[in-house]
Parts: sequence; C-alpha cells; structure tokens
Amino acid sequence: MSTNEPIEVSAPTVDDAIRQALDQLGAQEDDVVIEVLATPRAGVLGLGARQARVRVTRRPALAATSGVMSPPPAPPVSRPAPASEPPPPSPRAETSGEAARAYEPESPDAESSDAAEAPTSERRTADLEELAREASGVLDRMLELMGEKAEIVRADSDPESVELEIKGDGSGILIGRHGQTLDALEYLVNRIVARKIRDAAPVVLETESYRARRRQQLHRMALQMGERAKRDHRPVTLDPMPPRDRRVVHLALKDDPMLTTRSSGDGFLRSIEIVPAGGASRRERGENRGRKRERKEAIGEQGGFKHGQKRIV
Repeated sequence: MSTNEPIEVSAPTVDDAIRQALDQLGAQEDDVVIEVLATPRAGVLGLGARQARVRVTRRPALAATSGVMSPPPAPPVSRPAPASEPPPPSPRAETSGEAARAYEPESPDAESSDAAEAPTSERRTADLEELAREASGVLDRMLELMGEKAEIVRADSDPESVELEIKGDGSGILIGRHGQTLDALEYLVNRIVARKIRDAAPVVLETESYRARRRQQLHRMALQMGERAKRDHRPVTLDPMPPRDRRVVHLALKDDPMLTTRSSGDGFLRSIEIVPAGGASRRERGENRGRKRERKEAIGEQGGFKHGQKRIV
C-alpha cells in the first residue's frame, strides 16, 4: 500500500478516530489531510446510533511540515529463549497452578467415599430424648450465629413431637412479623435434623408463649366467624394462613353441627371457608348459577314453550 493512500477509521468520537489514523500512518496532524465523513450519534435507546468516521490522507513529502516522511519502523521481533534455559515461573502462575490442582476432580473412589460420609447417608433412628438433644444443639448453634443469647428448654406438651422453648431477653426479635422468623427457624431445625435422624418427629419452637397466645386468638376468631356465618346464613372466608393455624380453626369448629369448614386455594393463598348448615359455598353457588343459566338458554332455544304446548295464532 502506498504511503499516500487514504485510510478510513471509525471510533466513538472524531478525536479518537483521528488519533487512531495518525497512529496507523505514523504521522503527525500537520502531515496529513483529515476529512470527517460522519459525526457520532447516540440514537434513541441504542437505535440509530453510529460512530464517528474520518478519512486521513498523508500529504506529499514536499508539503509535510513535521519531517516524518514514512511510517516508523516496526519494533524488533523478540526471539524465544533457548530451550535449556526456561524462564522462571511467575508467582501468579504458581498460584493459578495451585488453585487448579486444588479444584482438580477427584477419582471415582474418592467421590464414592465422600458420598458415604455425607450426613444424608448416615441417618439413624433415635428416640425423642436423643432427638431433643440433637435439635437443641442445632438451634443453639443457629442462635449463636445470629448473635442471640438464649437458653433452650424442652417442654413436655405433645408425646408425638419435641417442643423446644427459647428463653431470651423477651425482645420479640425471634418471633418476627406474624411469627415468620420463628417459623423459619423451626423449618431450618427440622430440615437439618431430618438429615441426621431417620423418621424424626416434628420439632416445634416456642418463645415468649407466642404459640399458645396465637392458638387462643385463632380459637376466639374461629368462634366469632362461625357465629357470623350462622347469623347471616352465608359462608365466611378467612384470610390465608399456614397449615398450623388452619388446623386450629378446624378443631375449634369441628363439634358444631351447624357449621362446616373446608380449605380452598393453593400454597400460601390457601384459606378456610366456614359454611353454615344448608348454605352453599362460593364455588357451589357459582356452579348453581351456571346450571340455571344453561336451563334458561335451553328453554329459549325451544321457542319459549314447554313440551306438548302449541302456539295459538
């Protein structure tokens, strides 16, 4: 390529494009002719954007003022070192090599031995006493990591479960909004214990008598909503609640012959509907309305006359 042949360069800005072209030609700005072919444009939301584009042509030798007549010579090619004298490894290479060796996959025998040592494969059967000790240790470690100082005491309330009471400073931090923090701790303790003990009984956590007070509130609320359903002769739908709270409502109204309780919805939106005797639920009322609408449409299709009647003109 001739040294006077123009070149075109694109860049985000005009100055960047000129600088790149001068570097390629090995010239200075006084030795070239610069033409701006396009200015940069940002566009709208990235659409229609373009870069700056310039055309740079080297001036003839007589017209150049900087004295640079040709591109600068290429840098000398570095020759590789002899094979007998390899370069010393850099500290970064040693570190990366050690990291690569540390993350090398192990042999199948090692993987099988690790799997055999996993807690899930060593689950054992245990009675309630041993289960209570295991759950107390897990809960104590969790509270320590949370920075909470509390005493864990077992309460003998249900022979089919293990209830652990947390006695702390009474700040209510472990309860959370609507008991969400306490429920989360209880879930984690049960999951960790289930990895070590096979067919473990459920572990229930209590603090500041929150569970007992919550059961009393739900029991009173269930009785009040049941009386409203009987007075208005209409079903009453409660707010969504977890399975533990729904069970309290079912038990509170199970002996009332004039009421029926049923659960509806899925997941966190599952709620209880209290239906009075002789009253239809919301779903049943919708189905009845649909059947009545179908019967009306069927009559209209027959001309509005019952079977066997004649139209008198």
